[in-house]
Amino acid sequence: MLRLLSFIFLINAFFSCLPEKTALERALRVAGDNRTELEKVLAYYQDDTLKYQAACFLIENMPDQYAVLPLDSTDTYARALLSLDKDDPVSWEISRSLVAAVFDSISKIQPESRIKIVRDIEVMTSDYLIENIESAFKVWNRRGVAKHYSFDDFCCYVLPYRVAHEPLSHWRRTALQRYGHWLDSLNAPQDIARSIAMRYPVRYNAGMTKYPYIMSYEEMDSLQWGTCDDMTAFLTLSLRAIGIPAATDVVKAWANRSSAHCWNVVKDTAGHFVDIGYGPDGKNFVVYKVSKVYRMQYRSPGEEDVTQGYDMPLSDVSFPLDGKNEQAYLCTFNNSRWIPVPLASSENGNVTFRNMGRGLLWGDNKIDGYREEGKGIAYLPVVHERGILKPFAAPVILYEGGEIRSHRPVLSDRESVTLHRKYPKSNKIAADVHDSNEVVPGDDYELFYWNDEWCSLGRKTAGHDTLVYVEVPKNALLWLHNHTKGKEERIFTYENGKQIWW
Repeated sequence: MLRLLSFIFLINAFFSCLPEKTALERALRVAGDNRTELEKVLAYYQDDTLKYQAACFLIENMPDQYAVLPLDSTDTYARALLSLDKDDPVSWEISRSLVAAVFDSISKIQPESRIKIVRDIEVMTSDYLIENIESAFKVWNRRGVAKHYSFDDFCCYVLPYRVAHEPLSHWRRTALQRYGHWLDSLNAPQDIARSIAMRYPVRYNAGMTKYPYIMSYEEMDSLQWGTCDDMTAFLTLSLRAIGIPAATDVVKAWANRSSAHCWNVVKDTAGHFVDIGYGPDGKNFVVYKVSKVYRMQYRSPGEEDVTQGYDMPLSDVSFPLDGKNEQAYLCTFNNSRWIPVPLASSENGNVTFRNMGRGLLWGDNKIDGYREEGKGIAYLPVVHERGILKPFAAPVILYEGGEIRSHRPVLSDRESVTLHRKYPKSNKIAADVHDSNEVVPGDDYELFYWNDEWCSLGRKTAGHDTLVYVEVPKNALLWLHNHTKGKEERIFTYENGKQIWW
């Protein structure tokens, strides 16, 4: 103990006499009153070079880590969580999910979630961090796969004690109890991951999207319901607990519909990342358009652009950018608004967004979206000014073949358009089957075109199953909004007398 205290004293004295230069020094300063707990970890590993480096990696990147928790133990959502029925026969359909019904009833009692942010750097204990490091090294060495990976692989994909903003817990203990029998398996890491995924205890339930907090590993293990985010987090943690380098890859926004998506990846012994899903044989199925793929990281800034690691056609998209803005985003449309996806810095008066998806996928994944769908992706460049996303150029369409076309409306050249729908018809719905996205007689509609903002072309009540608008600018991106009902709406162009959806 005397040696430990002496080492901590030397660390304090050393750092206090030097200007703050390293990430470790900055983290220790940010820890404030909790600094001593972190210094105990550094002292504990002072004679073990690798474990000391691992401790430094965790502490250096800890200022950006935090948990999102219910404000207190009286939170109605949190108290109801583990009492949810595990038998929900229509879990994929949110309108029929029993779990969704429970949370809807709670929302009438507690209309808003009450959260608190707990920063790891301020509450982390030396015991918890040391236990995490010891467990990670133990399984890493036992599996005998360390020779196939770098120490950086270990730090990024096995060592971290969290994957998102879930409550801190002893998840490694729980995961080892469930999956520890895989530790001595000679199977390839991706085969183990697929085997676990096919026998997965956590099942998708659309109703869980109404739960306002992030579940711990133990809560997911007990409840056995979750969102896509929950399912990928559970598998990532399970694999890391048995020494398999794993991560979560994320599509922040689909490029031809609303919502986002994520899946698991495992690094195989050849150094390649293999995507894992929950389909037959653990296959990852992707059927919608992808603009970017990001890998979630413990290391700051928390994500890495890995789009180029997926074998799909990509292109760079450039725009002129004035000198007062140094960075810009490129957006895709999500049924109601533009969603920023990649961030890029300006250089010599231009900003270039590199490796952007064209609307084609990788491997044997195929777009299985909608009828009359355009072959490409619509993008809008914006800057962030005073909390507002402000467009600085016209939207473009990046076509599957790599061509780029700007869609600035031609106000001096207009046409008449006949509209049948506000949202494209899914390929899964038979042509002669009606859906709620057709123009409905009696409903109130408004047509907009994009010209640095959505500009109205007027409201109309549909008298038939079509709407006719005259004086519509050519070359414009259009959006038909139903004021009466419905949520699904999609941007389109009008080409050769047809609505082409983007």
